Amino acid sequence: MNIYFFWALIAFLFLSQVFLLGALSLRKLLMNHKEKTISQQYDRLTESFSSYMMDPTDDRFLKEIDTVSNQSVVLERLLNHYVAITKGSVTSSQVSQLSEKYLTERYKKQLKCNNWAIRMNTLYFIEDFHMKSLSPLLKKKLQKSFRLNLETQQLIRTLTSLNEPMTLSALARYADAPVRLYIDVFKRLELDIQLEELDAALKHGHNNKVLKHAAVSYIGMTGLMGFLPRIEEELLSDDEELRIQALKSIQHLQYISSPSLLIPFFHSTSWQERMFAARIAGKLQLSRFQEVLSELLGDSVWWVRYSSAEALTQFADGDILLSHLSATHPDRYARDMATQWEASLLGSEE
Repeated sequence: MNIYFFWALIAFLFLSQVFLLGALSLRKLLMNHKEKTISQQYDRLTESFSSYMMDPTDDRFLKEIDTVSNQSVVLERLLNHYVAITKGSVTSSQVSQLSEKYLTERYKKQLKCNNWAIRMNTLYFIEDFHMKSLSPLLKKKLQKSFRLNLETQQLIRTLTSLNEPMTLSALARYADAPVRLYIDVFKRLELDIQLEELDAALKHGHNNKVLKHAAVSYIGMTGLMGFLPRIEEELLSDDEELRIQALKSIQHLQYISSPSLLIPFFHSTSWQERMFAARIAGKLQLSRFQEVLSELLGDSVWWVRYSSAEALTQFADGDILLSHLSATHPDRYARDMATQWEASLLGSEE
């Protein structure tokens, strides 16, 4: 290697750096120019878009959007903003019509691209815009999926939002499907189909325990009182986790047809069952259980003691009871817990 070769190498590297820097600068300039154009088009169309969404007979927006160079990007931003502020994408026929007309082909391509983030964002947009025409394509995509990764989970949520109950059976193929995902599916179904699927999950849940747990949990979360008798039946289940879910649901529903159904749970070997039984007794102000709540104040598990004391505060004479128990309970930890809750009651009164 002589000195000329060395200088030539330095010059080559220097020019390469200059060229790369120039290319990056040019790319940045073009991107800024495009973003500026999109923003200008977005601002220009905002008024006619808003007018069209309020009154579809005002078709100025439909004429203007056809003349815009960045049509799909601008429309996507307008629809996304509208959905975000109104939370009404599902019931807005204009959102569905506009997205179906102008974004379908773009989204078909994006669902096949190699960029994971673009595919995920596309699934979110399809759900928000309620684009039913893409259901067949999404179904095929789901059939080809063999792992319940984040993309498959969002694919299931998106398909369900398009009112495709087949996602429940598709989800059953995955042994690692979490309760949370089943609940997301129930949440997205239209009410009549949702009730049918909840009923089926309770009837045939022995084939899929996770599905049944999710159904019981969802019923409690949403206060579907019509299912109360079915939830109470689950209190007799051999499955401890299912009994706990049923107790949670009853706590949320804030009603139980027969308080005596709670009696076995106050002395259960499961501390979670004792805890929820105490919470329900307090929430429903079942004064017949004041004595057992006083006993549970000395439970070996802190959460049971805490929930029992909290339950006692729900009664009209709770402050008197706690004052008495703070002085007379045979268990030292029960006396401490009663004292703490008594103090909190006094503090809240002040």
